[in-house]
Amino acid sequence: MKISGSGFGWIETDSGRYDHDIVVFPDGRVANRYDLLKGDNHLFGPEEARAVLEGAEADIVLGTGQYGLLRVHSDTAELLKGMNNVRLHSAPTPRAIEIYNSLAGPKCAVFHVTC
Repeated sequence: MKISGSGFGWIETDSGRYDHDIVVFPDGRVANRYDLLKGDNHLFGPEEARAVLEGAEADIVLGTGQYGLLRVHSDTAELLKGMNNVRLHSAPTPRAIEIYNSLAGPKCAVFHVTC
C-alpha cells in the first residue's frame, strides 16, 4: 500500500481517493475510520489502537490532521509502550504519509484528513 497524497478533507492511496479519515490495517486493507471509531475523532484512544493493530505486531503511523490537531490519549501511549515490536509514529498527516511510505516492515495507520 502506498499513500500518494492528501489535502484538507481528502487522502489518496493505491486503492482510491477518500473524503474521510481512513485506517490502513496491517494487511493493507483500507477502511473508513468512522465505521470503527467510538468517541472523539480528535483523540487516538487505546481501543482504537487495538482495533487498528488487529493483534499484529506492527508500527502504527498516526496522521494527526493537516494542522496536527488529533491527540494521542495518554492511556494509548502507555498501552503501546508495553507491546513488543510496536512503535507509534505520530505527525501531521502530510509528514505521516512520508513516514508510512518509508517504513518497510509490518505497519498500519490512522490518517485524520481535516484539522
